[in-house]
Amino acid sequence: MLIRKRFYISIGAAGFAILGSLAVHHAQSSPAPNPAPAAATEAAPAVPNAVDVSREALGNMKLHFATAELRPLVRTTQVTGVVGFNAKRLVQVSSPSRGRIETIDVVVGQHVQAGQRLAILDDFDLSDVRSQEAGAQAAVADAAAAATTAEIALSRGTELLGIGAMAQSELERRRAAVASAQATLRSRQAELQKWQGMRQRLQPTGSIERSGESSAVTQLSPRDSLGAVVAPFDGVINTVGAAPGDIVDTSLQIFTVADLSTVWVQANVPERELGEIKEGDAVTVTVDAYPGKQFAGHVAYIADQVDPNTGTVTVRADVPNTDGALRANMFATTNIASPLGRNAVLVPDEALQDVDGKTAVFVPSGAGHFTKQFVRTGMSSDGFTEVVDGLAAGTRIVTGGSYWLKADFLQNAIPDEG
Repeated sequence: MLIRKRFYISIGAAGFAILGSLAVHHAQSSPAPNPAPAAATEAAPAVPNAVDVSREALGNMKLHFATAELRPLVRTTQVTGVVGFNAKRLVQVSSPSRGRIETIDVVVGQHVQAGQRLAILDDFDLSDVRSQEAGAQAAVADAAAAATTAEIALSRGTELLGIGAMAQSELERRRAAVASAQATLRSRQAELQKWQGMRQRLQPTGSIERSGESSAVTQLSPRDSLGAVVAPFDGVINTVGAAPGDIVDTSLQIFTVADLSTVWVQANVPERELGEIKEGDAVTVTVDAYPGKQFAGHVAYIADQVDPNTGTVTVRADVPNTDGALRANMFATTNIASPLGRNAVLVPDEALQDVDGKTAVFVPSGAGHFTKQFVRTGMSSDGFTEVVDGLAAGTRIVTGGSYWLKADFLQNAIPDEG
């Protein structure tokens, strides 16, 4: 009896196990029920178009403002240039004739004035010319005396003819003698002027004191052969090419004198940048030697050919240099301002911010309230950018500190996570 009872219990337990496994199999093979549809889809948060800043935050941002201005559009081309001498005011001074250098009175770098003596020359040609001039002066004196004598004789003959003491033929002879003497005088005077002109060309400033202590011009005897080599204008001695004792002639360069009151700044402009540049355009020049100092000039020359090796065109600017600060061979940053002949709305570059891949400005529209305005920009030059669309002239905008408004704006545009 005990054995049968245990048998029934075993059968019951096995039956429950089979039913349980069937139930699990049914649950795994049956498809899952579809979830209930959402009641409604939440709307995406609106992207703000403005930003509000507290008074305390405004104090920390230290914003600066400007006004969009309608101004003539000017394109600035920046290139590297080199300072050089003004070739129109750079003179190679040579000897007026063949001679021997007695003294050199200047050194390289010395400032000189127009007419200042640079050297004393024992002029071989001048000695000959002075001798010829002296002879011509004596001949003029003789001819003048002969003419005076002939005129006196003619005057006396006229008186004698009046009292019948001289024949008419003698009077005519004396009149002819006067004419001949005057012609001779004119000839001798012309000869003298010729030699005087030659002497002036050989010694344009006159004669030189022998002491060597002064640059003054004095009168010497016609036999003196000393001449002066002088500065043609105010400037600086750039080179000295002779020494005392050297024999020189007209082909030898003794000095180079440069007038540095104006200099040339030569730059090589890429061909693609040349289109708007023209003679007369304003130029500003800066050099490393004088940080923050600008030198103003203008475009004076544009070459008529492109360098095939560099693809650039030579542009030369004339730049006043009254204080002598600019020196030859200095490298210079050269900005060429070329008016484009039209007006445009211009804003400072620092007012423009990139927001979501677009260019925007921030416009103050109330206390601590700033509106974002997308704009379409054009060319940029000299710290300003053209606004083609999206902003009217006269609109007040944020310049310095606009980056902080952009950062605040972007932070507010990020939706809160629930």
